[in-house]
Amino acid sequence: MWYIVAAIVMSSVNKPEDVKHVYDIIAQRVDQKQGLSKEAKHKMMAAIVLKLREAILKSYIIIGFPKTINTLQQLANATPAEIKAFKEESWSDVQHERQRGRSLFGTIYERHTDKVIKNMYSTHPDLAQTALNQLYGPTLSETSVLNARETSLVTVAGLMITNVPLQLVGHSHGAIHNGATQDDIKHVQSIVTALGDYYRFPVAKL
Repeated sequence: MWYIVAAIVMSSVNKPEDVKHVYDIIAQRVDQKQGLSKEAKHKMMAAIVLKLREAILKSYIIIGFPKTINTLQQLANATPAEIKAFKEESWSDVQHERQRGRSLFGTIYERHTDKVIKNMYSTHPDLAQTALNQLYGPTLSETSVLNARETSLVTVAGLMITNVPLQLVGHSHGAIHNGATQDDIKHVQSIVTALGDYYRFPVAKL
């Protein structure tokens, strides 16, 4: 999980080029593993890159689309062709996405779900529908690469580094509902805090 959190922080603070360092560290560690064939190492790297790529994509909801584009481009530049050859996945139909998004939203906010939706509706009639049908449905609730727990921790990391404490509280509870532990959240916070100090960015605290 460390590499996912690191990449999200780098993307958020607009240092997409630093994602190459994350890739290089992972590649070195995989290459040093004993008893694995070259193909097995390539498959392992491909699986890691898929998770990394998916996490960066999902983080656009918190940190913004332009930064996400730049970070994904840097990751693509750092990824050799033989690793890219192992990838590509498909997505589901729109109706299923919307059901999936509403279900995830309910899991995160539990008994507060209706209240949160009503509050969003009161600020702008389209805000809740945008969240459910454009963010949660097609992006956050897609779990073929990152599961619900990992996705929640991506969101938590993004909210920490963008210093948005109000939403951080809700999504930290949501991460617990999706299977994360308090230790998981503390681990994410320790990484975000260390990188926030390095990049001189304020970080939201729990």
